[in-house]
Amino acid sequence: MLCIDITSLKPGRHELTEEPDAQMLDLDPDLFRDISVGIMLEYNGKRLHVMLDAEATATLECDRTLVLFDQDVSGQHALYYAPPAFVDQLAEGNDDIRVLLPTDQEIDVTDAVRDTLLLALPARRIAPGAEAVELPTTFGAPAAEEDTIDPRWQALLKLKEQDDN
Repeated sequence: MLCIDITSLKPGRHELTEEPDAQMLDLDPDLFRDISVGIMLEYNGKRLHVMLDAEATATLECDRTLVLFDQDVSGQHALYYAPPAFVDQLAEGNDDIRVLLPTDQEIDVTDAVRDTLLLALPARRIAPGAEAVELPTTFGAPAAEEDTIDPRWQALLKLKEQDDN
């Protein structure tokens, strides 16, 4: 989990950098590594605006060649924490506006960071140089000669030859 302690925050702008591992964010460690999260907080005592800038290196499988390759991914996300009365007015269907109670000591941004990194993955995953690779367009053994036709089809072949005449 990636939690931020807000008990010592004074009103104003604060910047943090976290380097969680993939397991901390419930991500596949074989897929993500070198995760870095820049966090900017704007706090006024009752409300908190959180801006996340997440970066990682993802190991992807090329859609054309099926080879594994590394690609840097990054994304940004913003969250707003406010008192319950304010959230009830604005948060209808918006998961980015969250409740901040006066008794809260930390906020959990794990899901926001995880979703930001997952959404940063490209839909089409093409390895560098894979566009230039010639892909085969025919598969299997070459077609057999007519004289080696399966004997089970011989009767149908005779019918076809009669129709052609």
